[in-house]
Order: sequence, then structure tokens, then C-alpha cells
Amino acid sequence: MFILRRFAALGVSGKVDIELFGFPMRLHKEGNLSEKRALYAPQFFDFKERQALASLAKDNAVFIDIGANIALYSFSIAAAFKNFKNTRILAIEPHPIVSRRLAYNLSINPDLPIEPIFVGLGTRDGIMKLFTPDNNFGESRFLEEGEAASGEVSEIRVRTLIGLLKDKNINRLDGMKIDIEGYEEAVLIPFLEQAPQELLPQIIVIENNHTKWKRDLLALIKTKGYVGRSITRMNVILEKVQS
Repeated sequence: MFILRRFAALGVSGKVDIELFGFPMRLHKEGNLSEKRALYAPQFFDFKERQALASLAKDNAVFIDIGANIALYSFSIAAAFKNFKNTRILAIEPHPIVSRRLAYNLSINPDLPIEPIFVGLGTRDGIMKLFTPDNNFGESRFLEEGEAASGEVSEIRVRTLIGLLKDKNINRLDGMKIDIEGYEEAVLIPFLEQAPQELLPQIIVIENNHTKWKRDLLALIKTKGYVGRSITRMNVILEKVQS
């Protein structure tokens, strides 16, 4: 598949308007690996993870997509959520260029229950510096205090997850996807320590960045009643055991 994708890419330049997950979308060939994967091989794009999250669809269901990129997860889950009442999808994406691409795709799909939120998430409210490598917007990450980086750096407004959910009047989460290039523990540890049980999502899909974490984040999540449901090439799927 990867070899064929290289050949397919030779005939494509710039941006491409396609139908994906049943919706019109615009994808870009350059600068974002997630878009390239979806453009040339959407059937392989985190299928098991998206299937697990889509199974949560029901009236009043809420899904939060942390590190949404152009919200491929959000659009995929929306295909199931749109058939139920009062569903909500929060797509969290702070990168200035990627957020504009996300906003465009939402503008041509105005009836979907997706709310874009163009801020970062962290340990406290404030401003942080987001570093973007030259070759992939999806690998953007927040710099540690005092850390320097050669490349594009943007100043981004950052919120705590608990504070954001409170502002959005959300008192339940059914599903969560989080992929923020090793910064997952900065978001999840305060959330897990402060959130009431009823706010903890039924399913968490987290990119397995254990080599970048300072603590055993998966073990901490499991102390909150989660069990490992599946491990894929890039992610871990955890499910909360009903008490």
C-alpha cells in the first residue's frame, strides 16, 4: 500500500477535493502526513480506533478529539453521531494553518455536530510556544519552558481540559481521542486527578508515546477503572469498566 501510495502521489499536486466518510472534504498533499494517509488510503486510517469510538453513538453522546489535526477522527465519528439527537463533537486543534484547513472543511459541512476549538490544552491556562517541524504539521509540539527550536514557532493560547469542558457546559464524555506528540500526560494527569467519575469517558484512544512520557500514563489511566481493549500500530484503546 505504501509503495502504491507513492506512485499515486505523482499525479496529484496541491489540494484535492474528495468525499471522505460520506462528506465532501478538501485534503492537501503537502505538509501534513495525516491528510496524505487519508487521501491515498483512507481504509487504513486508524480503522479499529474509529470503529470503537463510533460505537458510542447514541442520543446526547459527546466525543472530544484532542489534537484533531484536520479532524479526520471527528468527521469519521460524525458519520455515526449525526443520526442521533443532541450529540456533540469537540475538535481541539491549535495549529494556525491546520485549524484553517479544518475550518474550511467544516464550512462545507455545516450540519455536522462538530465544534472546532482552536486552542491548545495543557497544565494551566496561558500562552505556550508551538514548534512545527518543516515536513509535517501533525508533528507540531509545545516547547518546554526555556527550550529553543530551529523552525516555525507560534504562540498559542492554552487551556486546561477541565476548564474548557466547564466553559462548554459539558458534564459527560463518551469518547476521547488524544494525540499531541508526547504532551498527553500534561493534559490527562490533571484531568484524571480532578474530574468526577461521571466525566471520565467510556473509551479513550491515546497515541502510544510512552517513550516521551515522564510517568507511566497508561498505568495511571488504568487506576481510574480502565482496561486495555486493544493495541494498534500507533495507539492504545482503553475502555472504562462499568462499576
